[in-house]
Amino acid sequence: MKNNSGSQLRDYLQLSKLKIMLPVSLTGFTGYFLLNPHFSIKLVLVSLGILLMAVSASSLNQIQERRLDSLMIRTHHRPIPAGRISLSHAIIFTIASFSAGIFIIFTEGNLLASLIGLFTVFWYNVVYTYSKRISSFAVVPGALTGALPPLIGWIAAGGGIFDKPIIFIEFLFFTGQIPHFWLLILKYGEEYSKAGIPSLTDHFNTGQIKRLTFSWILTSVIAAIFLCYFEIIKSIPVIIILLTASIFLIWEFIPLLKDKAENKTYKKYSILLDSYFLLVLILLITDRLIV
Repeated sequence: MKNNSGSQLRDYLQLSKLKIMLPVSLTGFTGYFLLNPHFSIKLVLVSLGILLMAVSASSLNQIQERRLDSLMIRTHHRPIPAGRISLSHAIIFTIASFSAGIFIIFTEGNLLASLIGLFTVFWYNVVYTYSKRISSFAVVPGALTGALPPLIGWIAAGGGIFDKPIIFIEFLFFTGQIPHFWLLILKYGEEYSKAGIPSLTDHFNTGQIKRLTFSWILTSVIAAIFLCYFEIIKSIPVIIILLTASIFLIWEFIPLLKDKAENKTYKKYSILLDSYFLLVLILLITDRLIV
């Protein structure tokens, strides 16, 4: 019984993509904390609400793409196509997590924050999920979903949609979504094509995709440095750490332009990129604690 329970828990964690959604929740936490730099139960609950809404978007996406997932080696083992979670149970899980998430954001934040959360799920599960079946470049508008969680936190803390700090942070996380996905394309592009999903590999060779990916990474780094230029990050030690990390990231990605990277190398690049954005979040929070 214990093994069955543990296995079922792992399946639901996989359905929720919790490892990916926790950093999403952290961006919402950061958005809130930047405006109201005090630890509180409200901050925790708003972050939890964002996490639950992100989880619901993930599980709904796997419901929507269960047939496509079954066609690709990378995704055929997911709980729904593998038959470990039934479609009806996945739907119940999605509705429950979505309802809880939007209720928490509404009650602990405000109506506008909950509406932005609703729009984020709509954009991811309707606009992006279906547009990527017809366009290789759907990730560009789809990247908007990565920019909205910090805005939800900011709005829940009482900020405005067009406040300068949150606009720059949104832009940073918008740009960061795109190279992350294109690294996946470099690794799994052929699988996407075989499953009938348009891929950049249908239009560009590997070298061209690498250059595009590097260009977006460079854009993301510049966006991060802008946080210092526009005094969103003010602490000198934090600025030094950010600049050092930015130079290191660019240096580490330069080989992407010339090497014949294997799958393991692309995984290394993804980890580097994820670590960089996690560090930026930590530095934003640290800066607010210092200044």
